[in-house]
Amino acid sequence: MSDCDVLIVGAGPVGTALALELALHKVSFRVIDKFPARSDKSRALVVQARTLELLNRHGVAHDLASRGQYVTGTLINIDRKPVTWMNLEGCSPADAEFPLPLMLSQAETERFLDECLGKHGATVETSVTAKSIVQDSTGVTTELEGPDGKRETVRSKYVVGCDGAHSIVRHSATNLTFEGAAYPQDFVLCDAYLRDSHIAKDRISMHFGYGLLVMMPLGGGLFRIIVSGSASNPVDNISQINQQSEVALEHVQKALETFTSPGCGTLHDPVWLSRFRLHHRGVNNYRDGRLFLAGDAAHIHSPAGGQGMNTGVHDAFNLGWKLAAVLHEKTPYPEALLNSYNAERYPIGQQLLRGTDRLFTFVASTNFLFVRLRNFILPWILPWLWSSKERVKTAYQFISELGINYRGSPIVGNSKGFTGPVTGGDRLPDGELKKRTLSANGRIEEEALTRVHHICVGAGHHLIFFTADDREHPMETTRTSVEETMTQVKTQAKSNDIYFHVLGTGGLDAFDGGSLAQSLYLDRDGVVHQRYGFKQTPGYVLARPDGYIAHIGPLSSVDDLFGFLGRYF
Repeated sequence: MSDCDVLIVGAGPVGTALALELALHKVSFRVIDKFPARSDKSRALVVQARTLELLNRHGVAHDLASRGQYVTGTLINIDRKPVTWMNLEGCSPADAEFPLPLMLSQAETERFLDECLGKHGATVETSVTAKSIVQDSTGVTTELEGPDGKRETVRSKYVVGCDGAHSIVRHSATNLTFEGAAYPQDFVLCDAYLRDSHIAKDRISMHFGYGLLVMMPLGGGLFRIIVSGSASNPVDNISQINQQSEVALEHVQKALETFTSPGCGTLHDPVWLSRFRLHHRGVNNYRDGRLFLAGDAAHIHSPAGGQGMNTGVHDAFNLGWKLAAVLHEKTPYPEALLNSYNAERYPIGQQLLRGTDRLFTFVASTNFLFVRLRNFILPWILPWLWSSKERVKTAYQFISELGINYRGSPIVGNSKGFTGPVTGGDRLPDGELKKRTLSANGRIEEEALTRVHHICVGAGHHLIFFTADDREHPMETTRTSVEETMTQVKTQAKSNDIYFHVLGTGGLDAFDGGSLAQSLYLDRDGVVHQRYGFKQTPGYVLARPDGYIAHIGPLSSVDDLFGFLGRYF
């Protein structure tokens, strides 16, 4: 029998992201996958802006972005005529480092995550299947079967199922349901190259007729094409393709010519051709004792909006630091912290299921009368709807997942009476800063450009202090309050996983040479202070390891922070 703290079943993007997070926190784990090798086929294609931010906590997102292609929006065509397009340029928040969706093959994303995991000296164990999973009050016993058919028993403290819609981890739980159903439509998928075409290569294009055709550029002339037919029109009806035969490229070419205008181009050298159906299902809880679910094991839905893989990766990052915190040998957090995983991620999963279901039902309906009505009114409504930058920005908050928050979670909060622009549970606002680097004699040597998200990295929490140098808040007084707070937090948390930073719009000389001298950052124009609500008043924010605000308030209400930490730890 072998032991580890966490056994991860399933090593797609979600399982590998969880493994990467646990490796960062130096938690003992194993990650297994039943397949002998990575697939060269790609189910997911879009890496959203918030996912790139979370990956960048590992210092890797710009490298990942260099392997894909950003898309600037979505072009809508109805009955072979262009109607309007959703332009996403300039719609991301002003502080977003990654402003657009990244089109990238899931195969490339997995390859990249494997490389990151390898830097920690860890790898995925392939051709290993979990045959049985039994939990008890002290741990979980899992029987594994390796590539040679040999059986092995693993004892772990927790098991996380990242093993998809047919999850053995979910089936091994006793208190979980997976409610939902299949959509009635048939779909054909084709990844192929396109030549002699007027189709734009920097945006997604959707073509409505008596059915739907979606084209997504993958870079280098490669496109993904998804086609759904309607029973009302045999020409478009994908379901009438002989179900006993393989999908052929000529089927997709015919659909392309049917849905689009002349000059759509010629498909060639297909990489993947497949027929599929979609489901929408969700579990009633992401936790059952020592068993946890993430990604498709917990929620499956339509690909509308490109949310699936991204939501699963967010599940992994949310759960990873909490498992590590509870498993920390020297300063463990209360085991009840793990309940917050379901409290925070279940509502997100339910919102995703509802949102994608409504959107998918609208765009892929097979009802003849509805399709006629939709195709008639959309040319009037969409140009008006998307002419407003504010409406597009609101839609992009959902699409990019930058708008996700955990307000109302039992492990976030803010001081009494605080009414700033952000609150506990919100995404940590970003912004440019200059880090002060001091020489040995205490003189300023360099002011290197950085960002809030670049300093809040690694496995720990980050406590950021915002100064205000005016008559009401003299800098020396602020410094005294900051250093007293830092000392008490260190004592109260009994942990070395909290890192301290001071952000000032000026007057940082009061801190130079002090205990915080190596964590001083200049926010010269005060933009970052304003994003947190501390333009005029000194304040603090406690950032979680996953890039969300744990607690926030003015420095004068720091006693509320101490009360919060007493419950938190």
